[in-house]
Amino acid sequence: MKSALQLELQDLHGLPFIATIIWFVLLGVCLLAVVFYFFQKNYRQKAKVDGELPPEKKSRPKGF
Repeated sequence: MKSALQLELQDLHGLPFIATIIWFVLLGVCLLAVVFYFFQKNYRQKAKVDGELPPEKKSRPKGF
């Protein structure tokens, strides 16, 4: 006769394997998000530097 704990553990057979796969998939998604964020951040900085006009060609706002 098996105890209730042994029966529950039999039902969970294979769960660590599935949980490991899900964990690594989530970790991969997070790493891709971080890489994408830094890529976008660097791209915006380069676009801003390339698109800047020299200071003498910029229009200056006029005050009141």
